Amino acid sequence: MTTAEYATRISVDVQKQGYAVWPGFLDGPTTEQLQEQATRLARGVHANHYPKSTRVWDLFRHGEAFVDLLADPPLKVVLDELLGEHHLVSDFSLNVVHPGQPVDGWHIDYPYNEMPTLVSGSLLGLQCVLALSPFHSTNGATELVPGSHTMNSPPEPKRISDQVVFDAKPGSLLIMAAATWHRSGFNASSHPRSAALLSFVERWVRPMGDPPESGPWGRTQVLRTLLGMQRPPETINGVPI
Repeated sequence: MTTAEYATRISVDVQKQGYAVWPGFLDGPTTEQLQEQATRLARGVHANHYPKSTRVWDLFRHGEAFVDLLADPPLKVVLDELLGEHHLVSDFSLNVVHPGQPVDGWHIDYPYNEMPTLVSGSLLGLQCVLALSPFHSTNGATELVPGSHTMNSPPEPKRISDQVVFDAKPGSLLIMAAATWHRSGFNASSHPRSAALLSFVERWVRPMGDPPESGPWGRTQVLRTLLGMQRPPETINGVPI
């Protein structure tokens, strides 16, 4: 199956059920490299410790491996298929759920979580969860409700009885519509559960963060556009101004 065919398959799944799983998105050596860097970051000065998880923001600032992840060509094909050309990074962070931390509440993601009334008709945004640890029901793997992206409402916990678990090996990628109801589960294991979170929005939606200053993360035009450092040409009826 070609990348374009795979992108179409993922797009169909996301549109229909609110999510798709990409097994083996990263190979073993690349995943191990990111795992090692993530472990150091979670123990370092850039880690932000919250009641439900530990976060490290702006992963593109923390090494070429993370920049390479943003620039991944097959991922771009999938994102172009789902969000259109010139989509933007809204958040790129490390999320670590430690043993025994409180369960995350059911929620939807930006931009839907800031809308007084949810709109329909477009994805607007995606949340991608890259497993850096094994993900399973006993260590706090992501739980989600299939089809909930069409509810046009915030999560209603009393209505949830058919959630599924992102049960996956390291290197697998979960791609969710931003309006899909989801949460992190309870980590009952003795080890942290880690993931890189990559949130994207359509080109006209304001990202959660401001564009970064110049740096190695802006080494290509594609990356500069993705990070909001450079806008693509404006057009009138498809013709650049």
